[in-house]
Amino acid sequence: MYKVEKNVPIPIKRANSKNNFVSILRSMEVGDSILFDRTKIKPSSFYVSARRLGFKITVREIDEKQSRLWRIE
Repeated sequence: MYKVEKNVPIPIKRANSKNNFVSILRSMEVGDSILFDRTKIKPSSFYVSARRLGFKITVREIDEKQSRLWRIE
């Protein structure tokens, strides 16, 4: 059964991580790279954002936890 509650404040919206990926990619020029922790960020998150911006990127695993992303076009 559900309980109807009144006067519950709506929490403040947290920053969207998608916006962070977009801002990182926009700040990069062709040939620039970043190192990131694959245990915290999935490479696919960058690929989706790059595709939306019309950028081409490539990602390579550096070790067990880290990857490097390059903007290639």
